[in-house]
Amino acid sequence: MTESKSRYQDWGMSYGQMVSREFFKSVLNSASLLFVLSLFLLAIFAPFLANDKPYSIVIDGIKQYPLFHNLTPVDYSIFLAGILTLVQWYLLHWNMRKVDPSLRGGVLVRQLLGLGVVLIIGILLIWICIPQRLDATDYKTLVAQGKATKAKFPIVPFGYDRTDLEAREQKPDRIHWLGTDDVGSDVLARLIHGSRVSLSVGFVAVGIAVLIGVFVGSFMGYFGGWVDFLGMRFVEIMMAIPVFFLIITIVAFFPRNLFNIMAIIGLTTWTTNARFIRAEFFRLRNQDFVQSARVLGLPLRSILFRHMLPNGIAPVLVNATFGISSAILIEASLSFLGFGVAPPTPSWGQMLSLGVGTTGRFLWWLSLFPGLAIFLTVVAYNLVGEGLRDAIDPRLRKAT
Repeated sequence: MTESKSRYQDWGMSYGQMVSREFFKSVLNSASLLFVLSLFLLAIFAPFLANDKPYSIVIDGIKQYPLFHNLTPVDYSIFLAGILTLVQWYLLHWNMRKVDPSLRGGVLVRQLLGLGVVLIIGILLIWICIPQRLDATDYKTLVAQGKATKAKFPIVPFGYDRTDLEAREQKPDRIHWLGTDDVGSDVLARLIHGSRVSLSVGFVAVGIAVLIGVFVGSFMGYFGGWVDFLGMRFVEIMMAIPVFFLIITIVAFFPRNLFNIMAIIGLTTWTTNARFIRAEFFRLRNQDFVQSARVLGLPLRSILFRHMLPNGIAPVLVNATFGISSAILIEASLSFLGFGVAPPTPSWGQMLSLGVGTTGRFLWWLSLFPGLAIFLTVVAYNLVGEGLRDAIDPRLRKAT
């Protein structure tokens, strides 16, 4: 990897530009990344795409904006995460143009940590300052009765928590494009909002796993000796435990909510990241720049996380992409078995479990569409991970 890196830099191309060029050579990589980005947009703008509250409506001569007034703290938290993601995307391009290549790794780590702190503080303030609102007004009935006019509804004019027993278990038609479930909720609306659960679990759980894995692996790889021996024995014990059954056991003792599921998945899937970082730090700890940092008397945290980590983080970033797809599958499996998020919060796995209705009738649309969403999402993330892995290390591409 080092040889290839220096060779491309000799041609006037930075390592990041080389990775980007190699990744986008494949049409499949580009299509998979485009699908992932589309899922991001779908999750961020879910309330504006599927909602039973209109963007605007005139009631008693007064123009109101129910959809915007009823955005929840969850919505604002996701908006904040989306904005910070765009900021980080801009900073990446800024780093490529303005920052010296030898300093980019450290700058990127500091930027990610800074934005992470902003995200956590922002979410806490959002949940403290923005109240939960409950608007039970049926705006469609008001329009039908002539009590309201000029209503502008989203493209899917149904809420994910809508219940209509008269419309239960209906096949796809012109009103409900993907049909309805056992309580009359629109399947398409629940699929759109369910993307939030899947992506949130994937990224937050993997973020927790990466943080723990990097922290544990860096100390094992840097110190070696008895620290590495004890650390690896603990990692091996964790790897020997069937993760999925461990997660089911832990989930059974905690309330069914999304935060517990994300934390539990993150706390039980960090071992691979720890092994990757350990191996990279073993390789790096005897190199000249680390020895120079030791001689200069730099603090341990600076040596580990400012100098060594940026040079050894690439395998962890690639593994994180695969970890996201694994976390999505675990969450879907938990929800399918009834251990996931509690209704009416939508989850693709939970929707999939409703494929056989309460009357024993097979509801093919409740098996097909959620199953297809899970399949395409997991495949897209795996393809992005494989493309990124091959682009980072061209030797793997030559071997295959």
